Amino acid sequence: MHSEKILVVDDEINILNSLRGILSDEGYSVRTAQNGDDALKMLQEQQSDLVLLDIWLPGRRDGLQTLREIRRLYSSTEVVMISGHASIDTAVRATKMGAFHFLEKPLSLSGMLETVTAALNHSAEKKKKGDSESLVYITGCPAMDRVKVRLQMAASGSEPMLIVEPALITGGPGSGKEYSARYLHSVSDRRNDTFIKVACRRLTNTAFYGLFGAADEDPKSDDSSFAKLTGTIFLENPNLLEPALQDRLAELISVKGENKAFVAAVTVAPGEQAPKMSHALEKCFPGGPITLPPLCERGAGVNEMIDNFVTSAGWDFGKTGIRLSPKAMEKMTTYSWPGNVKELNSVVENAVMACPTLQISEDEVNLGAGNSVPAEPVLGGASTAAPSARGGFTQKTIGKSVVLCGLGLHSGLKTGIILAPLPANSGIIFGDISSGRQVKAHVDFVESTEYATKLQQGTVSFRTIEHLMAVLNAYGITNALIKVGEEVPIMDGSAVQLCDMIEKAGVVEQAGAVEPIVLKEQILIGDINKKYILAEPCDRLVVEYRLDYPQPVGKQTAVFDGAEGVASFKSGVAPARTFGFVEHIKKFEGKGFAEGGKLSNFILIDGERVINTTLRFDNEFSRHKTLDLMGDIYLLGRPLNAKITANMTGHTENILLARRIVADYVR
Repeated sequence: MHSEKILVVDDEINILNSLRGILSDEGYSVRTAQNGDDALKMLQEQQSDLVLLDIWLPGRRDGLQTLREIRRLYSSTEVVMISGHASIDTAVRATKMGAFHFLEKPLSLSGMLETVTAALNHSAEKKKKGDSESLVYITGCPAMDRVKVRLQMAASGSEPMLIVEPALITGGPGSGKEYSARYLHSVSDRRNDTFIKVACRRLTNTAFYGLFGAADEDPKSDDSSFAKLTGTIFLENPNLLEPALQDRLAELISVKGENKAFVAAVTVAPGEQAPKMSHALEKCFPGGPITLPPLCERGAGVNEMIDNFVTSAGWDFGKTGIRLSPKAMEKMTTYSWPGNVKELNSVVENAVMACPTLQISEDEVNLGAGNSVPAEPVLGGASTAAPSARGGFTQKTIGKSVVLCGLGLHSGLKTGIILAPLPANSGIIFGDISSGRQVKAHVDFVESTEYATKLQQGTVSFRTIEHLMAVLNAYGITNALIKVGEEVPIMDGSAVQLCDMIEKAGVVEQAGAVEPIVLKEQILIGDINKKYILAEPCDRLVVEYRLDYPQPVGKQTAVFDGAEGVASFKSGVAPARTFGFVEHIKKFEGKGFAEGGKLSNFILIDGERVINTTLRFDNEFSRHKTLDLMGDIYLLGRPLNAKITANMTGHTENILLARRIVADYVR
């Protein structure tokens, strides 16, 4: 008798009944759904070990969109896709998105049951790994054993455990405070509820009350916003909230009810004192802080943690079974890890991404690459570390290969990029990290401008390329290979980390020049009295972008002048983040977009307010549109000398302009 739970999702009743009967006869617990939304609701009520999911489903989510959501929310649940008329490309897409296997209709009974058994075995392995994963971060040495005891003291001694009092975790930057909080969540009776991370450093008054309920709202009321929050609420650095918000938070914690628990974490840098919490908030943590030691004091436990990270990254990046060579392991175990767990995770992810085989060599372990937590970008002044602006349009590439990992904004999947040098006259090339197939970064290969710019040639495609292309434009990089999955990672919604990546690699001048495209007359796309983009002759690239929306956007303008160099771009354009209105985001999600949009990488606008962050500039929205335009226009394949003025336009108009310039000046 099997104990595993299987959910079958198909719009054909006869197939649902047939599979339910077959799998039930095998001893499995089987549920069925006829569309993606119902399937997700069932998984929310009770998680399944395996989902058999048809590609073609009615409603607002097809099979691939449902797969994407399952992989995002239920990482230990395996998914096997089913279809009677899917292309090879669809099967490849599903597999790259995390499907365990792909079955074609009509189903072979023996083949289907073999696949179900294999998928459930893999699911069991992942769950075993998941149950122990958080534990790995908090075991392996006496100091962390004491931390484990303290964490369990914050829970009852019974199983399943209840978090009986708010827990306060302290430690240096990157020391694993969130991992410890997730461990506490995973052993509590709320393990199947949500784990809500609240970055208090970024929390404005509006965002605070939007999350926890209005200031005049009674949190004890069953109808209050606060009462509807369930699960574990992880407060990251609540000591950085305004004192009044800290006191309100203390009040909420005191009446939290039985459906939620609070875990707080405070970062204490070595040799420094963290800002104190308000007296009321401090009283909420009577057990005192649970302090995490730095990674360099955890001894042999680091080896176990390294193995765990490598295994996890292998699953994330489709390289199951990848391992470190003995010399690579020795290099990592003898390193001091000043950036703690966060640095270790970053180094491992970069190594796994960059490794072309299933054994990571010593040279592929790039130490010192991830030893600092990305700071808030400097919003004024020049970056003295940035290379000088291009002069004379000399061809340039990067000095060495670099790796960057993150989430895709629209796919919601973990992804990454490897940026590598190329010889002169190569151009900018995108290469699929799995198949090696390539597409030139040129407007001729733009397949879509729906919410992002997408290149495609044949069955290989690359989406959300505009931020990276803008950075290459600003730094004058004319030759580079960009290895990536389907989507460039969104990072924090801006291009700051992409700039840092270029500066880390270095910029190298190459023999030969690249001639800029020089306009001789105006080009207008659109209606000059409404929505338009206008390009005019100029001796350099100048971009002026105008927006006119209702508040909180309002009427605003941003200008970038290429004469001011790359430092101006990095400080004034690159930090501007992706933004969107709540009603638009809902439409995106309905079409399978914005699955990777988080409160930390997307400015969310609702009605008359920004609800989740503090703006970096008064005109951040128009600055971000400038960033997008600079990226799209670099798909010309050459630098452009022109003054571009855009009003209320987007990717579609940018690409129309680029195509018009190619038609008039290149062909």
